[in-house]
Amino acid sequence: MQGDESGGGLADPSGRASGSEAVGDRRRGGRQKWLVIGTIALALLVLIGYVVGGAAAAAAPVSRADAALQATLSHDQSIGKLFSNDPFSSVNFNSSDQDVAAARAALTKAKGDVAQWQSDVINDRRALMSARADLDSSLLTLPEQGTISSHRKRVDAALRAMSDAQQGITLISKQLDVMGPFFEAIAGFIAISKAADAHDLSGLQKAIAATSPNVDKTVSLGKAASFPPPMMTILTSMQQMLGDMKGLVAAAQAGDQAGTQKYAAAIDTDAKALDAADQTTIDAAEKKLFQPLSDDYEAQMKTAAG
Repeated sequence: MQGDESGGGLADPSGRASGSEAVGDRRRGGRQKWLVIGTIALALLVLIGYVVGGAAAAAAPVSRADAALQATLSHDQSIGKLFSNDPFSSVNFNSSDQDVAAARAALTKAKGDVAQWQSDVINDRRALMSARADLDSSLLTLPEQGTISSHRKRVDAALRAMSDAQQGITLISKQLDVMGPFFEAIAGFIAISKAADAHDLSGLQKAIAATSPNVDKTVSLGKAASFPPPMMTILTSMQQMLGDMKGLVAAAQAGDQAGTQKYAAAIDTDAKALDAADQTTIDAAEKKLFQPLSDDYEAQMKTAAG
């Protein structure tokens, strides 16, 4: 019985684990430790992959935004000129000798400039809108939100600048549309003056009839083009003078002396109103019309530049 009690298969009376059990415990502990390390390593790999993947996902839209911004900024100097482009600069309203040919040439150039500005604004705005859509937040690009947010702010500023530019283009385009018939009306008044100086009543009547449609068109378009009040005063004075000239010719042809004197006095009043036209006042009114757009355009472009 004593030999049986000391058999190798029985548990150690001290309570300690047998050699095989201890080895098993160490193996289980080792597996648990490596499992924890493996889990941490996997989490780190996922995090690194997320950051790297987020950077890669953000790289393309950021690159497209940079390209759109650079294209817009490259047009800044030319587009910015639209706010200082004065369609009346070719006409000296204080001069009795108007160079209509030079005015027509300046008008043609101005329209060409506006057409180029319009093309640039349309193309830049299209590229910026496309880039802006790519800068919307997503879970994948969260790690790069600082960069994306900065570019989003710059693109938004550039888009607002393009809105200012478009408003300026719309205003100046309407004004240039007025200048065509306006210059033709000036040419008509020159013809009227020459006929009057030659005492050519028939020629005077024909010149008045040819000038009248251009004056009426100028006044009509001027009202729709937000022309500054000083300029509208000139246009309406021209229209009034033309009407009085028609009355003068009719009275002269009818031998109506009283009528002739009446219209002659009216024409003198009309001439004084036109002589009172002040270039400085017109320039100031134009500046007031465009200045708010110009100021906001410049501020937004500075933000867009970063």
